[in-house]
Amino acid sequence: MHGSQAIAGWSSPGPMNGTDTLFWRMGTNPLTRPHVTWLWFLDRTPDWNVFLDGCRWVVRRLPRLTHRVVDTALRTGTPAWVPDPDFRLTRHVHRLSLPEPAGPRDLLDLVEWRAGADFDPSHPPWEATLVEGYEQERAAILLKWHHSVGDAVTIVSVMDRLLPDAAPAGLPVARYPEEHAERRTTPDARLPLSSAAHGFTGGTRALLQETVRWLTTPYAAGERARLAARSAAQLLQPLAPSPLLRRRSAASHCGLVTVPLTDLKAAGRSAGVSVTSAYISAVLGAFHRYHAYQGVSRRSVPTLVPVNIRRPDETGAGNIIASVRIAGPIGDLPAPARMSAVHASITEARDALVRDVYTTLADLGSCVPGVVHRLAVPPVLRRGVDIVVTSVPGFSRTTFAAGARVVNAVAWAPRGGAAANISMASHDGTCAIGTNLDPAAVTDPALFHHCLEESLDEMISG
Repeated sequence: MHGSQAIAGWSSPGPMNGTDTLFWRMGTNPLTRPHVTWLWFLDRTPDWNVFLDGCRWVVRRLPRLTHRVVDTALRTGTPAWVPDPDFRLTRHVHRLSLPEPAGPRDLLDLVEWRAGADFDPSHPPWEATLVEGYEQERAAILLKWHHSVGDAVTIVSVMDRLLPDAAPAGLPVARYPEEHAERRTTPDARLPLSSAAHGFTGGTRALLQETVRWLTTPYAAGERARLAARSAAQLLQPLAPSPLLRRRSAASHCGLVTVPLTDLKAAGRSAGVSVTSAYISAVLGAFHRYHAYQGVSRRSVPTLVPVNIRRPDETGAGNIIASVRIAGPIGDLPAPARMSAVHASITEARDALVRDVYTTLADLGSCVPGVVHRLAVPPVLRRGVDIVVTSVPGFSRTTFAAGARVVNAVAWAPRGGAAANISMASHDGTCAIGTNLDPAAVTDPALFHHCLEESLDEMISG
């Protein structure tokens, strides 16, 4: 961990993009609260002062973590990131000890508690907690951030860049006094109005540019229009939700299942599909079993799959993602057939994505008043999506935090109004699957986790 310069794309205040805005506005309703929780399991308990100094150093490299959100008066247009004049590191970095003897369920209970707690909107929406007392000498780091800060790809990418691949004798960190961090400029009271104007004019400008391009390149425009229509059709296709998963609440039940990455790769390779398609198939196989145990027969459930549309050069904060929606096959299928069906559906949906059309619509969506996001979006999502299946990148190498080795990393993504969001992240040869279940919809979480383990075993055993 050398240097102290801010990383490009993480330093400048300014307006959110359309997708960031969507996540921020969704946070006003507890049913669609977009908090991402990430747990790093450590091989030992790090020194608290070393951990605190490391957080101080990371914040200096990522000044966006000292910015809060200022929304517009009518909650329309794009909110803006502005420096928090009262930023204090200890408001966001915490330390706690689990009661002895503490095991995995104690950690998962902690994840549920923190994931359900909202952020103070007057300060930057993130927190980091050093959790001590896990399995005696071990510890964990619990990270939580509002999805408007960034998607999993950018968060993992920047942390992969910042964290060392060896345990240093001592952190080469220049002290970052909190008095310095607190010297911020009070935001201009006129900023919300200019931000709203930016949201409207930016989205309109992008739409006009898109229109001109379509008119001046007729052949390309026709192809793009066809792809845009296909993309809209797969997102809006009528898919009947499962009656078994119809109820919704703001509560969460978090779980964890692990599987060797080599086994998952082999399963996918045997069916001629990607690891991601194999993983999604295992999740859908679990829901097939769960429905069968409950005496409910379904051929499919509406399934949302987030897709990374970020270019390699786009490494800054914020969200550059899209989503595809498929009829997730949960009928009585052999594992290879389910994998093939999932892979075909995902491939077709991804091929229909038009990145600039998607981002333009997201920018225009920021003009929708916040009250619509709060009242109308949750019922639409509840009717249109039963489950979300997320695959997030893991660290690309051995990683240390505060001098301790990260032995596993697990993510729990927000449900966004769905009955469940099942997230997978790979780390050091292990795929960790974090389950975020709505107990009002998935009323027997223990049975579901049993079903997930059965589905993975069936897939891996071939």
